[in-house]
Amino acid sequence: MHELFLSSVIKEDEVPKILALIGGFTEMRERHQFTRVQHFEPSPAVKGLATIKDLQKERNISVPHWTELHQILVKQPCTIQLRTRITDSEMDTAKKGEAVTIPHDRHRLLRWTELPDPPSQRLPPYITQRKTVEIIDTRLEKILAENKFTRVSNIFDESYHWWQADYTEFALTRTWIAEDSLPADKVMNLAVQEPYAPYWMLNVRTLVESSPERMQQAQTQLEKVRDQFRDVLDFKVFDRRAMDTRILPVNGSVV
Repeated sequence: MHELFLSSVIKEDEVPKILALIGGFTEMRERHQFTRVQHFEPSPAVKGLATIKDLQKERNISVPHWTELHQILVKQPCTIQLRTRITDSEMDTAKKGEAVTIPHDRHRLLRWTELPDPPSQRLPPYITQRKTVEIIDTRLEKILAENKFTRVSNIFDESYHWWQADYTEFALTRTWIAEDSLPADKVMNLAVQEPYAPYWMLNVRTLVESSPERMQQAQTQLEKVRDQFRDVLDFKVFDRRAMDTRILPVNGSVV
């Protein structure tokens, strides 16, 4: 799969205007949610996924994605995201200063993203395009532990979401830094936390099959969105190296 998206920085005092603007554009009410985002790194001593043969024996829809991720990690170790949705009732409890346990049977989303494609004549500089692998499972934390992955960061995303009929997603997001001292199954105490920065990121995102035709269609749709918001949103051009999830070896070279 490939992910293509536009990005814009939104100041805190601009959020009400953006909520109204995108709500009117998509003709839907925003969905407000919190997501715990954990980053994991593989052990330097392990190439790929040590349990790949066991995962391939399961014969479910995730097998091709596990196989693809294994092949990627054999070539180059990378940081991986583990995303867990936190319910509104859980977050309300956390905001009151109480730690909340995340159920073990809650679905998690594993996400790997490649270094974005370099600028080219075919791709406008304001559109980020990168290969991605996404896997949904309730056992992802267990699987990562079995494959010697170590948690290296623990953050929370607060976000608003809208969708169009063509599956284009609008996501307005800000980040909170979590308490690393908490057990892996606990939600942080938001009553004593502050957002990481006084701004939000607006991403207009689409996820498509990695075929030239589908990627061109997604690019055309994002260009249309940019034109429609030209007078109110400034979609930035970011340095692709800021989104590099590859882990550099000791000598500093990249495979």
